[in-house]
Amino acid sequence: MGINRKYKDRIFCMLFGYTKYKKNLLELFNALNGTNYEDENELEINTIEDTIYMGMKNDVSCIIQSNMAMYEQQSTWNPNMPLRGILYSARLFSKYIKANKLNIYSEKLIKIPTPQYYVLYNGKRKIKDKVILRLSDAFSALQNEGQFEWTATVLNINKGHNEELLSKCQILKEYVILIDRINENQKKYDSVEEAVENAVSYCIKNNILQDFLTEHKAEVIMSLLTEYDEEETMGYVRRDAYRDGEKAGIEQGLKQGEMLMLISMVNKKMQKGKSIEEIAEDLEEDRETIEKIVKIIEENGHDINAEKVYEMIKGK
Repeated sequence: MGINRKYKDRIFCMLFGYTKYKKNLLELFNALNGTNYEDENELEINTIEDTIYMGMKNDVSCIIQSNMAMYEQQSTWNPNMPLRGILYSARLFSKYIKANKLNIYSEKLIKIPTPQYYVLYNGKRKIKDKVILRLSDAFSALQNEGQFEWTATVLNINKGHNEELLSKCQILKEYVILIDRINENQKKYDSVEEAVENAVSYCIKNNILQDFLTEHKAEVIMSLLTEYDEEETMGYVRRDAYRDGEKAGIEQGLKQGEMLMLISMVNKKMQKGKSIEEIAEDLEEDRETIEKIVKIIEENGHDINAEKVYEMIKGK
């Protein structure tokens, strides 16, 4: 049973991936490409919704003027972004070919949108303003010069980086301010809740993403809390997932990793006094699964580790 993310998209996805905010995505595309498109109706959002492939999901993708742009926002460093990008682009191209009824077996060369893949990074690792990750670095055998390549362009959007880009995309700049404010607040407040709620209130008061935050305040706060909960637990989740993957197969390892994350998040919410119903709603999980986890934690105490809870659930 994985974590269901249908209800709460990440803030980046909401700002740039929702149809009602198409103008934000158009502004981002223009800023990254030095273009000045004005008609948001020329832009088609083609993100593959509700699809997680090998544990990953693209944030936002679109087609405009024969260009297919894919954007990821990442707070954790991942050298495998080129591989993730090419896998996701293959699904997008398959979708495009089917929608336009193109015949890839035709003797005539078919035309497809030109792809671009950007990763907007705001994690704690210190990196340059721009880093190019190459798929060829992952190739097991050396290839001759000029052979196949696919890249992920990673742009550091932390405070003090890529200021020219941020000056061209006001929404992205304000998003960066919001996240930076949360990170700074975490140094001052005892809980993530206080850090997030204070940052959101500060931004609304100071006309930063004001309309967006005012309209979606409750959803934004819940989404941010979920993001930070996930980020806190992902370190050991990845380790355990891949360790167990070596023994039982990568797919099984990833499933266990998702379950370990869920257990950890349930434990945290229990300690905050939330009921089974509230936890199930927050995490968009079925009540039965949450109830099993809660019962084991109640019987063994909050100090029980996620791996032990997982083993006990499997044994029932």
